Amino acid sequence: MSDLNIFVTSDLTSSERRISPQWSLQYLKQKLEQITGVEPHSQLLQYFPNKYSNDFIQLPGTTPSSQPDDEVLLSQLGLKDYSRIHVIDVDPNSTTNQLANESSPTNIPLHGNNNTTNNGDEAEFKLGEEEYQKREDSVLRWKQQQKLGRFDPQYELMQEKIKKDNAAAVAKIHVGDRCRVINIEGERRGVVRFVGKIEELDKGKLDWVGVEFDEPVGKNSGDIDGVGIFACRYKHGSFVKPLQVEVGDFPELDPFGDDDDDDMDDSDEEL
Repeated sequence: MSDLNIFVTSDLTSSERRISPQWSLQYLKQKLEQITGVEPHSQLLQYFPNKYSNDFIQLPGTTPSSQPDDEVLLSQLGLKDYSRIHVIDVDPNSTTNQLANESSPTNIPLHGNNNTTNNGDEAEFKLGEEEYQKREDSVLRWKQQQKLGRFDPQYELMQEKIKKDNAAAVAKIHVGDRCRVINIEGERRGVVRFVGKIEELDKGKLDWVGVEFDEPVGKNSGDIDGVGIFACRYKHGSFVKPLQVEVGDFPELDPFGDDDDDDMDDSDEEL
């Protein structure tokens, strides 16, 4: 039985992984801990079999809840290629839940007798950057331990490769081209309305593609923080990275048709 390409998501992570149907559920959870940081005993797994739907089932699903995880094989669960598993951390006091709820390093409440205002209300404690970097339970520390983002030894090389790949992709994309964008939510088709750098988005560092989708599945109307980049219908526009855009002869999809195209890419960063 061949391996499956499965999208794995959590409150902190999103990636595509290959898994074997011969793995036990216990072994899968051990692998998911390495990806998401959620301990196996705290994992609640939601399985999304249809890329066009938000309906899910709770794994193991087809097996009795009393059956030990090491006795459940993934082949019993009917997993499909390019479907998605979302990992929820059911431990409210876990580090990953604290990280997910942590909006910024300067917004951490401090509980104590000396942390009150004159009227008795609890005051908000502002943690400085230097103190934040010393914390052992911060997002920064977790990324360092997992060697994620800029802490990956190959980070600089990967950034250069991304720049080159984006430049090559941009050269093939032109305003007016029909296109499609594919991510874990499914395939969306539309028309390219903008290609270039956007100061309001990332200070003009990278090229972006503005797409007007055929359906109201976008994030905006072609604007960013009130600044118009291109004009389109409400909720039909989005800005995506060039590598997520494929141009070609892509007519509008029939919303009532049966689309069996399972060719999917990594999740895109979209605004």
